[in-house]
Amino acid sequence: MNNGKVFQMDFGNVYRLLLAKAARKNRTKAQVDEVICWLTGYSPQQLEAFCSTAASYGDFFRNAPHPNPNRALIKGVVCGVRVEEIEDPLMREIRYLDKLIDELTRGKPLEAILRGQAEAALWVCPKCGRTFKHREQQHYCGKPPATIEAYIHAQPEEAQDSLQQVNAAIKASIPEATEHISWGMPTYRKGRNLIQFAAAKKHIGLYPGPEAVEAFSGRLAEYKTSKGTIQLPYNRLLPLKLIGEIAKWCEENS
Repeated sequence: MNNGKVFQMDFGNVYRLLLAKAARKNRTKAQVDEVICWLTGYSPQQLEAFCSTAASYGDFFRNAPHPNPNRALIKGVVCGVRVEEIEDPLMREIRYLDKLIDELTRGKPLEAILRGQAEAALWVCPKCGRTFKHREQQHYCGKPPATIEAYIHAQPEEAQDSLQQVNAAIKASIPEATEHISWGMPTYRKGRNLIQFAAAKKHIGLYPGPEAVEAFSGRLAEYKTSKGTIQLPYNRLLPLKLIGEIAKWCEENS
């Protein structure tokens, strides 16, 4: 099953499948709920409310109020792929939950499943108090940026011009899409997420989804890609026309 189909699955149905999987191994609904709430920051009441809506699995994770910083400690293989190596940020969140439920059904104690501070020496930002896997990890102190422009201006100066160019190419191609910040990344939406991008240390990550990457694979041969992800190095001329075409494809086909 491709990423897009996973994101569109009905959350209530997936939740019931998770409960059934746990029940077969004599694990309880309360334990499943505790795992999900630990990972996402939803309260048990919010989780219950989500189950009665028609929300998608992807939207459940996109709207998670407080993703647990210690989820970066979740490692291992799910569906033949190492969780920590999944580049698509939304799919990585989904596989985090798959991994936790797998551990629960194998009988691992809850205190071990819910990774605690003692499992790793996480760095605590002295300004905002948030915890991170890597020391001096780049992040937003306080509230995350509310707009794409604010996101770009918060990035290292040497990356800002490239980010502005990518943003302008996308905006010009899909002018009716609305701008958002989702999972901390610039996002264009039109009833659904169409395309996202984000700054990395040596490249800009463009996230149009796996179908778009496959559709443009012939023209992306010189770029590093993975499921749903395109890496655009800072030290190369940006393919702005191609970026615009990919964004337009996402609007018409996603």
